[in-house]
Amino acid sequence: MAEATPRVRRRDRVLLREVAEGVALGRRVRVTDIGARQTKEAPPYGALLAAGMAHVTAFEPEPEAYAALVADAREDMTVHRLAIGAPGPATLYAHKIASLTSIFPFSAPAARFLGKGFWVNRPVTEIPVELVALDDVPGLADGIDILKMDIQGAERDVIEGGRRALSECMVVIPEVRFYRMYDGEPMLAELDQSLRAQGFVLHKFLHQKSVISPSPQAKRLEKAGVRNQLLDGDAVYIRLIEDPDAVTTDQLKVLALAAASVFDSPDLCCHCLHLLTLRGAVAPDLAETFARRAVPAMDELT
Repeated sequence: MAEATPRVRRRDRVLLREVAEGVALGRRVRVTDIGARQTKEAPPYGALLAAGMAHVTAFEPEPEAYAALVADAREDMTVHRLAIGAPGPATLYAHKIASLTSIFPFSAPAARFLGKGFWVNRPVTEIPVELVALDDVPGLADGIDILKMDIQGAERDVIEGGRRALSECMVVIPEVRFYRMYDGEPMLAELDQSLRAQGFVLHKFLHQKSVISPSPQAKRLEKAGVRNQLLDGDAVYIRLIEDPDAVTTDQLKVLALAAASVFDSPDLCCHCLHLLTLRGAVAPDLAETFARRAVPAMDELT
């Protein structure tokens, strides 16, 4: 999670404004952020939060990161010092590079191959934690609309332990791994299977990170922009809506808002608005109005 009042792109603010009034959800979007430590960047749901349209339930087990979240928490945020995953005792490997903290230990051979040997040479503090299944977390009885996860390999365990909590969820934004960094961590294919089993489908990638394979020529090649070994990235999964009757009007409204402001999918937003129009839930011209605004916004607004 970024700072308490995130700075977001003007484009996201504009497109959200175009949809929000017409959709009239009538409540805040329920966001759950697992691995919510503060960063310099706004979270993908930053526009919703800045507009007062979201309530964020944040989870962060690392003590210092948790304290920072509590210190900056807004009235529309609830912060828990809990580690979410497969229930039971575990070890949190708190890395000197905070973003590398995980319940899985580093794979030294992987770090060396990726040219990141320093990852395994930096101090790591082992913190005993008790993992809690997402379905067992008190306070999530109202459900989740958007789930974001950045927990270095434990994403699949969260999904497997959250079938009830995620029954109404429309968007899941997990960090996904292409190359195994930690011993025993699930890879993209395994996480994808778990998400599809619960009715989600891969929609897009927000970004993908690649590194250069090490060699005596690495510095020379990197100057030319060579970085070809896929490492990880952030993906967007959405609730499968091939059968529109299987989702509620509220769920379609949430997906329209998220598509407009969370993960830059104006085409999906228009699809949802069209379905809402057929239900008589929004004005007949809302999809066209949004589309007319979205094209210049995507091109011009930053």
